[in-house]
Amino acid sequence: MKRVLTLVLPILLSAFALVACGSGSDDSSASSESEHGGDHMMTDMPSMSMSMPMSMPAGAREIVISDFKYTLPGTFAPGEQVTVRNDDTAEHTVTADTGDLFDVEVEPGATATFTVPGQPGTFAFHCTYHPNMVGTLEVR
Repeated sequence: MKRVLTLVLPILLSAFALVACGSGSDDSSASSESEHGGDHMMTDMPSMSMSMPMSMPAGAREIVISDFKYTLPGTFAPGEQVTVRNDDTAEHTVTADTGDLFDVEVEPGATATFTVPGQPGTFAFHCTYHPNMVGTLEVR
């Protein structure tokens, strides 16, 4: 949960800052707000949803969770950073079956990142909340 907040919070704060900066194009809006008590400021702002798409770095690949299933983009390079996107309405994890190689928790509609193991191999994983959700991470 802490990792998700660390990733999502700066993005949300940036988005709100951009909306606030873009709401007025000149100084006349400031005098208009003071004349009208500033009560129209919230109605001028576009509505935002917490499920807004988050941009990924160029070349980033992701594991998608949808309908309680994992979809992987193929094999991964040792030590690669991977984004996990949860399109479900339930919280999920991507947890290695053995050892503590990787374990990431992803809230509904959110994303999280983790680093794949640094050595080549095939690594089985599961969702700790939904044991029927399983997958295999191939590192080459």
